[in-house]
Amino acid sequence: MTETGPAPSLLQDAPPDLDTVRREDARRVVEAMDAWRKRSRLIHFFRRALPVVLGVLVLGTISWVVVRTVMADMADQAAQRSDVRMTNPRFYGQDARGQSFVLAAAEAVQDRRRSTLVRLTRPALRLNATGERPTEVTALNGVYDEQAHRISLSGDVRVVDGGTSFRLQTGQAVIDTRTGVISGRSAIHGRGPLGTVDASSYAIYDQGARIVFEGDGDRKVTGVVNMAE
Repeated sequence: MTETGPAPSLLQDAPPDLDTVRREDARRVVEAMDAWRKRSRLIHFFRRALPVVLGVLVLGTISWVVVRTVMADMADQAAQRSDVRMTNPRFYGQDARGQSFVLAAAEAVQDRRRSTLVRLTRPALRLNATGERPTEVTALNGVYDEQAHRISLSGDVRVVDGGTSFRLQTGQAVIDTRTGVISGRSAIHGRGPLGTVDASSYAIYDQGARIVFEGDGDRKVTGVVNMAE
């Protein structure tokens, strides 16, 4: 005879009571409502935050473009204001009669605002550069105004005239590159074939063919040296 186990209880398969079901349903509803509220709050937050974030990004982009534009303009303005420096430059030209000249210097600084104006350090000018007897002028400082066809020299100006062999020393000289005339309104001391001369101003014409000296005060020498005669 076969033995069998105890019979299962009918209470184990009994459905839960109605109150328990209601409590579980209520708990699920509360949890669902809490989850919905969290999602709603999150969506509401992003709805408010997203335009702000987009606005910040747009504003940042515009600000960056403006800053870069301003910086570029400032860099361009600084470059335009800055000078152009040249070492051992050479400037070549011709006067109205076709005689060439060469202007050299240890350093030249070109003004950005006036491109035709060049400041020179230790300039050396050679007039009638291709001729047999060129005139040479040196100084400590100078300014070359290409537009005005003028070279202004200052500081221990020395002139060696190839045509007359005159050697002149003065504090200032102005050279007209169109005519080749060298002149100055400062004291000058010179030595040449006719002796020495001290004067208050001078002018050298026609590659030294005519030299005019004027004096006042202690330098009362006034005269014209015409080497053509």
